[in-house]
Amino acid sequence: MRSFILALQFLTVFPVQRDTEIRTEELAGSMSWFPLVGALQGLILVLSYYMLSGLLSDNVVTGLLVLILVLTNGGLHLDGFADTVDGLAGGSTPEDRLRIMRDSATGAIGVVFLVMILLLKFLALGDLPDEVKVPTLFLFPIVGRWAMVPMACWSDYARSTGGLGAAFARNKTSTLIKATIITSVLCALSLGLLSLFLLLLIGGVVFFFSRFFRKKIGGVTGDVFGFQSEIAEVLFIIMVLALTNLSEMDF
Repeated sequence: MRSFILALQFLTVFPVQRDTEIRTEELAGSMSWFPLVGALQGLILVLSYYMLSGLLSDNVVTGLLVLILVLTNGGLHLDGFADTVDGLAGGSTPEDRLRIMRDSATGAIGVVFLVMILLLKFLALGDLPDEVKVPTLFLFPIVGRWAMVPMACWSDYARSTGGLGAAFARNKTSTLIKATIITSVLCALSLGLLSLFLLLLIGGVVFFFSRFFRKKIGGVTGDVFGFQSEIAEVLFIIMVLALTNLSEMDF
């Protein structure tokens, strides 16, 4: 239970008791429960969808759902996404990229990509067929939170001094196994066994970005985890949409 509370404390703005004395091993182990935090966020989205869909137009409901998800974690992952894009676009060396990523100001390229990923999320969610909309709303935050776990297990921490993501880098394989089991069970129960194939594809994307950031900045940071979470969320929604449109499969 303590590990789950720590995961909630790290990933959300929910009013849980904030523990200021946390050992590094405890914080690293809390990653096992990241998918369950995503499940809680997904459940909030599903309940919000049912409450709002009879009162407002589809576009307004979709926009509010995107906003609600952002509010549940205070925009933490979006901030990391924008900072990472700024660093990649503006730096020519690993040191330059890390310095830019640490800057609290968001550059023009970061803002553009931030708008684009929110727009993609809005459009993809809005286009989901009714038969897969609710399970996808539930699952995409889970997959986004899960994606940070393999990246943490496969990567070193990029900075020489500790930061927000330092405790998670080079995490234990057992942490990844637990998180993957939780995510796989929730995916299979919600969207069927084919969703496990989508999860495998997301895992391949995570592996690619783990190697990419090792080359670009020497590893990962807290910002990179946020970047990976946002990418995984959008990709999962788009892949569900593509499969349903392409083959009209029953999940």
